[in-house]
Amino acid sequence: MKIVGPLLFALALSAACATMNTGAGGGGYSVQEKTLRLGSGETLRYTQALPPRLSPGEVRPLIVALHYGGEVTPYYGKPYLASLVLPALRELGAIMVAPDCPGKGWTDPLSEKAVLELIQRVQADHCVDPQRLVVTGYSLGAVGVWDLVFKHPHLFSAAIPVSGTPPKGIIVRPTGTGFWVIHSSDDEVIPIEPVRKFVRSCVSEGLSVRFFTVANLGHYEYDSYVPALKRAVHWLRSLWEGKAQGTRSNIP
Repeated sequence: MKIVGPLLFALALSAACATMNTGAGGGGYSVQEKTLRLGSGETLRYTQALPPRLSPGEVRPLIVALHYGGEVTPYYGKPYLASLVLPALRELGAIMVAPDCPGKGWTDPLSEKAVLELIQRVQADHCVDPQRLVVTGYSLGAVGVWDLVFKHPHLFSAAIPVSGTPPKGIIVRPTGTGFWVIHSSDDEVIPIEPVRKFVRSCVSEGLSVRFFTVANLGHYEYDSYVPALKRAVHWLRSLWEGKAQGTRSNIP
């Protein structure tokens, strides 16, 4: 039974790769497969999505998308970016990147450094607004989101972990990052209660958190989370405009 879930997930990903249409779901975005030579000498593969009508010198938000678990084949983050993140968040007109995890999960120091170097690379190539830097991730990627934000509390303006738990031993500390947490009450792999409990601890420490619960979605239906993730667009705009309420929480 432990093998069935990942196998179904892999099949779903293969189907997504075969059928995705960035023109239909991407709002005119240009999606590219790219590589980056890291300081360690390793080569990082990543998928980049550039918004239409991107003028030289035009400042845009940057969204870093961390993919789910599984065997990391070349450009493994591409279907996740194209099937979930891009359709949900394209209204923001942000530059988006989805790196392939180079280490043993996103909490691996190798992966952490790779993400930071990728952000620096995109900032060097494009005009990125440092006040509108977002990190999101699904499942294993959500674990990486929690990890990155608390290790680098002043880097991201917003974090959107979806269907993932914080890593063990994580320390909640003050951060200027706003959180929009999404989880299904019917997630058969990662129960919602531990996530809810951690979110409550974040709120008790004064962090700005919104907790969005969906129903009737299993863990492997990642592309069905588009409506839930899309609801974060208004919140992000309010956050960037300074209109989002500080420590407001909707956690029951």
